[in-house]
Amino acid sequence: MVQKTKLPRSEITPEYIERIRALRREKREREKAERADVAREIFIKRPLLEVPYVGGVPCRDGYVRVKIMTYNTLAQTLIRRTTFPDAKDAIKWHRRSQVLIQELEYYDADVVCLQETDRIQWDKFWVEEFDRLGYKGGFFNFPGKVHGVAIVWKTSMFEDTPLDKLPLCLDDYVAGDDIAATTGTRTVALAVALRLKHHKTSRPIIFSTTHLFWHLFGTFERTRQLFVILSELNKFIKKVTDAHCPRGQRCYTFFTGDFNSQPCDAPYLSLTDKPVQLKGRAKSIIECSLSYRYSKRRNSILEDDEDSMVREPSDQESVEDETNRPQDPRPYTYDAMPEQVERVQHLQNLHNCIPLQGVSLYGIGYHLVHPENSNKYSTSVNQEPQLSHRALHWSGLLDYIFLITEWSENATKISDLQALERQTGIKINGYLRMPLKEEMCDHTEPHENEYPSDHLAMMCDISLPL
Repeated sequence: MVQKTKLPRSEITPEYIERIRALRREKREREKAERADVAREIFIKRPLLEVPYVGGVPCRDGYVRVKIMTYNTLAQTLIRRTTFPDAKDAIKWHRRSQVLIQELEYYDADVVCLQETDRIQWDKFWVEEFDRLGYKGGFFNFPGKVHGVAIVWKTSMFEDTPLDKLPLCLDDYVAGDDIAATTGTRTVALAVALRLKHHKTSRPIIFSTTHLFWHLFGTFERTRQLFVILSELNKFIKKVTDAHCPRGQRCYTFFTGDFNSQPCDAPYLSLTDKPVQLKGRAKSIIECSLSYRYSKRRNSILEDDEDSMVREPSDQESVEDETNRPQDPRPYTYDAMPEQVERVQHLQNLHNCIPLQGVSLYGIGYHLVHPENSNKYSTSVNQEPQLSHRALHWSGLLDYIFLITEWSENATKISDLQALERQTGIKINGYLRMPLKEEMCDHTEPHENEYPSDHLAMMCDISLPL
């Protein structure tokens, strides 16, 4: 590491100061030239697929139209050439950042929920660029972590300052008073309550986002983290509703992000398929994840979690890998210990005590606009797109946009767009198209002239009754 030497005061002359300023000007001009070298519109543009009319009342007066996006933009600090061997210059920040902002400008969402936002780039790049595009927003990360989550909104639609906000460091919370974090994850969530600028007497809208624990054997921890978020979000909804909603109304609430979970996994099912009754492979996977023992290095690590993956394990950790850890993170069957079965059942019961349920906006209607790209999972009524993530060894769906609704055991499940409109008044107008697996190239993303992240932005165009 290069050591910086502090100059004596006597050497800091006007000439020296001018020389430093000139060097900085040259650097800014050089960076500007590099950005200008990035051609405009060098990404795959996806259309907004219009939902066919499915009944109900057409949206005219008394509705507001909002486009909600979720997007894991891939933290620059996590990029390794070994992980993205085909990316070439596409992973260089001076190029990738310009494609990202062009993409966001092109899709023109009203609210953007971001994950894997670099802490350093939030101040150096994102704030200025979002301001240029007419957005305000907030960023939140676990103290010391190099990336976090952010939510930005158009100031032409929403008031600049949130009515309230909810930042959560998920490691700090215990689920049900006795289920603490299984390891140090430094995972966060963020929620903001926004007021429509031109409808000041209307109910607020809550937008929330998270990036759940990434580990292959992290299913139990992800399900625990989801409980923490929903539990705190339930309190936040009540607080904002009591303080700011017209009598008899309740805040609209949306929950987005990278859940590192597939629709057949416990986190997704715990949110969308209530009362939760895990069975089959979903139950095997979460019970198996409880048998995994994280190393002491992970539990005390100071560097970024994902960054730790590139370091070699110690001899002791290698022994732990061989003796104490299962090898398959997604078994079809698993012979769980009684205490593991009991712990999973306890977490399942906790989820069933939360009076909230998630409705996947893509899951209940995307098949109407893109039927060949809709997987019907045996454990869910939802028909989600095939993928939102393209990696070196795996591709699939990890990202979602949920509407959060009240839930009780007597609640009627919202399983299609007609039920959504009938029970909530919300109408879905369109979806940002998601590519089929066969439309993706064999190489990884990011890639020049394709996508600037290993995740794909998802966006839903909806109409909300005022």
